[in-house]
Amino acid sequence: MNTGMAMVAGILILAAGQSRRMGSDKRLLAWHDSSILEHAIKLCISSGLDYRVALSYREDDDSIAKTCGPNCIRVEESDLGLGHTLAHAIGTLPRSWGGVIVHLADMPLVKASTFQKIAHELQHHSIVIPSYQQQWGNPRGFSHSLWPELALLKGDQGAKDLIKKHSDLCRVLDLNDAGILVDIDTQEDYQTWQR
Repeated sequence: MNTGMAMVAGILILAAGQSRRMGSDKRLLAWHDSSILEHAIKLCISSGLDYRVALSYREDDDSIAKTCGPNCIRVEESDLGLGHTLAHAIGTLPRSWGGVIVHLADMPLVKASTFQKIAHELQHHSIVIPSYQQQWGNPRGFSHSLWPELALLKGDQGAKDLIKKHSDLCRVLDLNDAGILVDIDTQEDYQTWQR
């Protein structure tokens, strides 16, 4: 058996939010030949990495959960925020993953190759942050050693403080991928990028 494979990271798609600023469920908005969330899943599949999708227990997530099948994680009280959702989901990820790449479902312009590059860097660094023209973006990678700390996140606070605390462990990865800076939060964003 190739033990090196055990170090491969997986992708956690955070998709439990309520799209308040969009005014409608942005996960279901059309994106090319699918929806924004389906597109996120396709990106993961094309990167060749294993993935999980974090969804809420709201009724409107039941049908989405069916399409995600066994790769779905349902999060209690996901309306408490992103940090809460991430903390809850971390505990359910496969132990075989050497790290997790936290991907926001509303960032459809990220390239599949970005996931692969972050996964590769996670074999040597505890935190990997993609950068485009000196601007930090998402998704961000965290090695398995930091999962206990990610599991302590609360509310809507993401991993910013954790990254600050472990700045010496961070690898900032310069990429030619402007998509790491673009999230679809409003109708205006959607109109701008959906073409």
